[in-house]
Amino acid sequence: MEKTVENLNKLYAETFENMDKMSKFLGRNCVDHALDFHYGHSIKINGKFTNELYPIPLVRFKLKEIKAESFFDVYTNKDYIGYFKLYPNKQEILSLNLKVFANFKHLIYGYNYQNELYNSEDVAQTKINIEKSKDTKFIIYMDIGNLEQIFSVVESFMTKPSQRFSTANYKCDCGHYITINTYNGACPICGKDSPFKRKFKIKCPICGTKCLKDQYGNGECENCGWKLGKLANKLKNRVIYPNPISLNKAKQLYSEGKPFETDLDDFVEALFCYSEMQFKYKGIYYSVELVGEDEYDIELCNSKTGETSIFKTEEDFKNNAKVEGKLLKNIWEETTERDWLQ
Repeated sequence: MEKTVENLNKLYAETFENMDKMSKFLGRNCVDHALDFHYGHSIKINGKFTNELYPIPLVRFKLKEIKAESFFDVYTNKDYIGYFKLYPNKQEILSLNLKVFANFKHLIYGYNYQNELYNSEDVAQTKINIEKSKDTKFIIYMDIGNLEQIFSVVESFMTKPSQRFSTANYKCDCGHYITINTYNGACPICGKDSPFKRKFKIKCPICGTKCLKDQYGNGECENCGWKLGKLANKLKNRVIYPNPISLNKAKQLYSEGKPFETDLDDFVEALFCYSEMQFKYKGIYYSVELVGEDEYDIELCNSKTGETSIFKTEEDFKNNAKVEGKLLKNIWEETTERDWLQ
């Protein structure tokens, strides 16, 4: 029994890791999503199916306003970690580029008339069959071999909003935990507006353009990109989440026609505000985190190799942190995506 529990815990740990990576991917791309469970699922332990039914985690979201779900199976192998489902109506499926699925194992079927299957290999013939069918709703099903596959499919159908939220998590009235990242701010399961939905007009403190904020004072300026927040308005010379530079510095950069670039001092100040930061150098992400119990040490980690370095003080990090053998302070201008850890 103890061995069974140990194996089951291992299966779930890997599954939750995939779900977490999917959630972060959707968050970075401003897609509202909800974490949920699919119940009544048999799994394999030590190569044998169990009699018990176990829940498997899934992520619910919308693509082009079409309901979508990514299931991360507990039973996996080298070619399979779960499956993806898209639920378009007839008009929606005819408007989709079905060639996106051409390189993946997938099925297309209707669920109004005895789950009739449609030829999924010949895209032209598939669309002809769908046009002629009596079905009004369809399911596109795809096995997932790795996360990159699902990422590529989702990116193909993704529509990024013109404005977005800073990430907000809350429990919807329908009982699901929702991550809100977009301007729409709606639960992807029941459709109810998030309490974080932008409702009130305000002048941006940086450029003066009218923008929307929610009842908590949060929002984003569509013109200059400044993220609104009550605390930043009070502490104008400090770096306060969700912006990695201070309000007064943003004003100065905007007046000079310059982008909101984060220098190393801003970055470290943001680190002590939020405790986790990241930057990218030559295609590799580096995380910077505060670690330790009594005194805060600074840990620099290469996401590709896992190699870490520890620095005892803020000045130690600024002066001695190295990336690929080069002092970070000397190559800072070559880094990109200096932001809160995603």
